[in-house]
Amino acid sequence: MDWRRPVFGLIVAISMGAVSAAAETNPRRGLPTTRQAPDEFGTQDYSVTVIPAGAFLPRANNSFASTYFIDTATFGVSFYSPGVFVCLGPGELADLYATADIPSGAIIDFIGLETDTPVFAAWGVDLVLVGRYNGQTVIGSVNSTVHGWDTDYNVAPLGFELTRNVHNALVVHVQEAGNDQACAYFGWVEIWWHRQVSPPPATATFPDVPTDHPFFQFVEALYASGITAGYGNGNFGVNDPITRGQMAVFLAKALGLHWPY
Repeated sequence: MDWRRPVFGLIVAISMGAVSAAAETNPRRGLPTTRQAPDEFGTQDYSVTVIPAGAFLPRANNSFASTYFIDTATFGVSFYSPGVFVCLGPGELADLYATADIPSGAIIDFIGLETDTPVFAAWGVDLVLVGRYNGQTVIGSVNSTVHGWDTDYNVAPLGFELTRNVHNALVVHVQEAGNDQACAYFGWVEIWWHRQVSPPPATATFPDVPTDHPFFQFVEALYASGITAGYGNGNFGVNDPITRGQMAVFLAKALGLHWPY
């Protein structure tokens, strides 16, 4: 089944075929999945942005928009046919949309989709970068596999760099495809990302930290972000010891330490 759906006035094209319990091939565009959480690979530096099902909105012209249902016992989401109170049937589709706030410079590696699904690809998620002039980039797509409440992740890291989170929006598009077996429920979407140090510039700011110095990239990052300006005599003092007072300045600026009095 080939379909086109609007994303906040844009067009996100996702190919979706008939859902079958016996199907092992992916009926819609999607990445290979695993239910092994990414942190098992030792990626302790990841930040995880979780968007719960209740934060999503149904597509306005979706015939199931008025039957968006949240189970208060599990906080899972499902759809019901208008006035009939049965789950989506074969050939019926329902869409949910939300946005995600990820900082500039982040590397997005994993998308997690929490569902309770009786058939393969009963639920799917697309993470889409929407640009200032309505351009779009599909960062990754993940489908649910057959299981009770659990999370499916893409197997390999995406490595997508969000260079600038300015004039952009990260749109999370979740879709349910009806089936002829049982209801399918959606719990949340996870986005796994980590920060990085900016690449070094072509020229050096401080004479004592030339471009071939092993700490060049990191010193330039401190300078560009306003954490340090060096000694004021042109040098950074790369080999000089640091006092506790200087350390306090570095840390306070780097972390943006602030609290109400």
